[in-house]
Amino acid sequence: MTGTLGAAVFAYLATRRQAIDQGKVDHEKTLRTERRDAYLSLIRAAEPVDQALHIVAHRDNLPGLSMASAPDDAVLTAAIEELGTAAHGVYRAHAQIGLVGPKRVSDRAIEVWASIRDLRAFLEAAKRGDVPPEDYHDGCSEAVDYVERERTRFAQSARAVLALPPGATENAE
Repeated sequence: MTGTLGAAVFAYLATRRQAIDQGKVDHEKTLRTERRDAYLSLIRAAEPVDQALHIVAHRDNLPGLSMASAPDDAVLTAAIEELGTAAHGVYRAHAQIGLVGPKRVSDRAIEVWASIRDLRAFLEAAKRGDVPPEDYHDGCSEAVDYVERERTRFAQSARAVLALPPGATENAE
């Protein structure tokens, strides 16, 4: 009888442990999916930045112009509007990323938002005439580089989290 009782207790504990382990695996899968979706929402929200960069930096739609001088008011207005749309969407996505984490990816997301706002503020200053023509190129290059650097850092941080093997998810960070 003792052997039967011991076997029953052992079977119960093994079944309970298996259920707990399966619950952890299911939670990690759900969290990974939620993180991926949140990270992708930020990437999608930042897409208007590409259009703005093409307008003010690359000048794809304006043959013969370079980044050496500010474009006209209509072009700056269009870029500023694109950046405003992107900043709003990225900020909303950051809130979602703050919920699913980890903190290091959330921190990178807020830097993407800040870089977009900085570029927008620079273009607004250029539109008001507060940026001397000889400073436009360097100021624009610096602002564009900041945006591109932070978007890259966000993508690298997000990719590192999503590449973690099962069981290594950074839940608490």
